[in-house]
Parts: sequence; C-alpha cells; structure tokens
Amino acid sequence: MKNLVFLNFFLLYFPLFSQYNVSVTYCNHNDVNASRYEPSELHLGKKHFQLSGNYYLWAGNNAFHYGLFDKLQKDKELTNEDIDNLLSSMHPTKNTLGLGQDYQILGLAFQIKNIAFAFSVVDKFAFDFNYTRNFLSLLWQGNKQFAGQNIDLGPLSMNAQYTREFAGATAFNLFGDMEKGVRLGIRAKYIQGLGALSMPTSQLKMYTEPDGRYIDVGFNYHLNISGLSKFDPLAFNGTGYGADLGATFNFSPKFSLDASVLDIGAVNYNKNLKSYAKMGTYRYEGMFIKNFFSVPEMNTDTLAAVFEPVETEGNSFSVALPTRLLLQGELKLGKKDDESLQPKHAFFFTYIQGFNQKPGGTKRPYLGVAYNYDLHEILDIGASAALGGYNRYAIGTFFSLNFFHTLKLGIGSDNLMPLIIKKSGTGIDVSLNASLSF
Repeated sequence: MKNLVFLNFFLLYFPLFSQYNVSVTYCNHNDVNASRYEPSELHLGKKHFQLSGNYYLWAGNNAFHYGLFDKLQKDKELTNEDIDNLLSSMHPTKNTLGLGQDYQILGLAFQIKNIAFAFSVVDKFAFDFNYTRNFLSLLWQGNKQFAGQNIDLGPLSMNAQYTREFAGATAFNLFGDMEKGVRLGIRAKYIQGLGALSMPTSQLKMYTEPDGRYIDVGFNYHLNISGLSKFDPLAFNGTGYGADLGATFNFSPKFSLDASVLDIGAVNYNKNLKSYAKMGTYRYEGMFIKNFFSVPEMNTDTLAAVFEPVETEGNSFSVALPTRLLLQGELKLGKKDDESLQPKHAFFFTYIQGFNQKPGGTKRPYLGVAYNYDLHEILDIGASAALGGYNRYAIGTFFSLNFFHTLKLGIGSDNLMPLIIKKSGTGIDVSLNASLSF
C-alpha cells in the first residue's frame, strides 16, 4: 500500500511537467510573453504589432528526487535505508510541493515610437502543499519512533487556485533610450477566480504513550473551497485585481538591470462556497502503528469520524496572488555582425524572492544564471542553472528560431535535472512560446 501511495504522489508530481518560467525572458526578450515577467521589457523594436502565445507546465519540490521514483519503478519497493536517507535530507518544517500550468490564451501588442501597449488573457492553475518532516515520517514509519514524546506534526497547509486574468500593459522610456536610460512598465489585471482551495496553516500534534496503550492527537484546521464541487471553466466564482510593476535600467548598450514586482493583489471568492473546520483532541487506544499506509487493525471509520469537519456554506474568503520580486541583470558581449543586430553573447543573472507562500510562488529565494548565444537574430540558444525556489537545484536549456524577423518559435525549460542527474532532480518544466510580429 505504501508503494502505491508513493507512486501516486510521483505520478502527480512528474508528468505535470520549475515555477518561474525564466527561460522565456532569456530568448524571447522584449515580446509580450517575456513582459509578463518583466513589464518594462515590452518593446517591439522596429515592428508595430505583435500576436503571441505561451504555454507553461511545471512541477517542483525540495524533498523528493527522481531517483526514488526511478528505483520504485524498477525494484517495486524502497528500502528502509532509502526512506531514512530521504527523511534525514529533509528540512524539519519547510518542505514544499508545487505544480501548475499557465496558458496565455491571447497576447496582443502594438507600439507607437517607443511607447508599447499590450493586452493579454491568461489562464493559471497552481497547487501548493507545505508539510513537515515529522508528518511524513509518521505516515511512513508509524508512531513507535515517537513513543513517550509530544510531537508537533505541523504546520501544514494546502492551497490551490485557478484564475483567468485580463491584463492591460504599457511600457515607455522615462528618459534616454533602449541603450542608455530608464524604461518603466506596468500591467493592470482584472482577475476572474474560477476555483480555489484555501487552507491556512493548520496545527497537528501527537503524543504516544510509551507502551503504546494510547495515542493523543490534537488538531485545529480550517479549509475554504469555492467552485470545486461544480467546476465550470466558463463560470467564475470570485473576482480580484492585480498589478505587475517593472523598471529597466540600461546603464550602457552592454549592461542592463531589470527590477519587477509581480502579482500584487488578491482574488475574493463569494460564490459556490463551502467551509470545513475542526478543532479538538482525540485519544485512540490501542497500539503502535507500523505505518499509516497499511493499518488493518485500526478502526479507520471511527478515526475518520473524529477528524470529520463541521461543514458550513457561505463565508467568502480571499486568496492572495504569489507576490514576488524579480531582479535580472544582462551583460552583452561580442561584436555585432551588423549595426542593426544584437551582440552575439549574453549572460543573465536572476534573483527572485517571494513575499508569501501561495500557489505558484514560494518564499524560498531563487538564484539563477544563464548564457544565450544569438546568431544574426535568427537563432537564440542557451543554458541556465539555478538554486532554490520550488527545487533544490535546476539545470535548463532553451532556444528559439526567428523566421524572416516575423515569426518566432521557442521552447525552453528551467529544469531538466531528472534527465541529467536523477538523484538531484526534484522537478521539471517546459515552456512553449510563439509570436508573430509585423
């Protein structure tokens, strides 16, 4: 049973193809797709109109690595040593699993001189689960290990949100130009909340009598749900507003710095609402439990009844957007093939800091570097490496082709670690981009 649960966990985790889609900013600079992450970079160059689209699928965590899943597939089981190594490498309280997808349904832009305007429609889904080492250790190794101890299994939290955002954007030079000066950008959003699950940090504590005669469990949790019981992708159950702000500092033709604050705002849900809550202490008399994946002697119906929450309807609630700071420096090196072209080599330095732990964003800082080779502005190809965010480590690659300086197609990934080093890969993602400029 425990192998089946573990397999289901990873089936959720890996095929859902980490988090920030930064590869789109490396080889799709200045288009509508990249400006979703760097608003001030919206600039069409010598073009006047652009139609674009983007799809991004991701999953990541900072505890499980792909090597465990691969071994489970081959050997059909994990050894106690595998589990001990996993638990010993985990953070005591700050373990996170996230997954999601972004789909830009529509992206339009036009430019008058150096002032650019854009409009986009983007569907976003993200899920975020935060848990402790004690919680996972209890599920896998049972309660005997905690005999005679008061154990804190929390804090625990689980949140998910599906939104559709309609964004209007503009970017313009405050002074100077694209080679030396300051450019500002802003994106204002009206957001429809299609569905959400909001579980503020919950508490779970446990005491096991030294001889296993009883287990005391104390719990306090509150769960809000909107739109999930009758989910309709064409109907929304809440509304909200958001904004992205950015500034690009072009110090010289070869060096620039982007500073952006993304996803400021929240969505308030007031339709198709349900709320679940429970607080109390329960004593289960009986035994040591080897693991919670296989407990044939336990009266699980009775235990479920204890945790069964009080359900109410109504009670509107809000879910904040995953607000974060993005700083990205770009250094261009190499001679231009032509005065109208960019330098061949570009190095990027990226830092992202989340301000909250919400679906699609984490407080764990992200630090990345990347290299991009530009061939006559026809082919862009490069690689990236990063630490933090939803993952421990990440290595990615990206490229794009520009046909007649009009049609640009790109594919990239911030994280291909499971395909390179199985025991270091804790997530995977893919980004598809297209733009038509004229």
